[in-house]
Amino acid sequence: MNRYSPGKLGGLLAFAFVGLGLLFIGLGYNGAAGRIALVAQFPYLLSGGFVGLALVVFGTGLMINQSAREDRQRMEAVLLQILDAQSAAGGTTRAPADANGLFAAGTSSFHKPGCRLVDGREEVSYVTAAEAAERSLKACRVCQPTDSTNVTLA
Repeated sequence: MNRYSPGKLGGLLAFAFVGLGLLFIGLGYNGAAGRIALVAQFPYLLSGGFVGLALVVFGTGLMINQSAREDRQRMEAVLLQILDAQSAAGGTTRAPADANGLFAAGTSSFHKPGCRLVDGREEVSYVTAAEAAERSLKACRVCQPTDSTNVTLA
């Protein structure tokens, strides 16, 4: 990160708004404290107090936003590291079909044998990858069946 990146600038800007707000509150209190009459105190309290409070709240919101942004960036970096490690280890995100290479055939698509769309149905036929391609069956969008080489069919 360079010296004036948006990340660092956002945090510094938040602290500046909070500091400016506290300064306004202090000046408003100082001006009101020097006045004896209650009527003479209101302009100081209104201008210094409300403007200062608004600046403090705005600065705090910037701090919260900056913190969430930094957390998201850290989590994205960790996720990319995990994905890189998984691909380097040769892992796959899809499970292969049944050990016999069979898929559950529907009317227009084929599924993994344990897919929730065909699980519990009485009349389920099982086909091989070649038979599914021959019948022009499309892969289920839910279970994303694959053949034994982990290549998505059709």
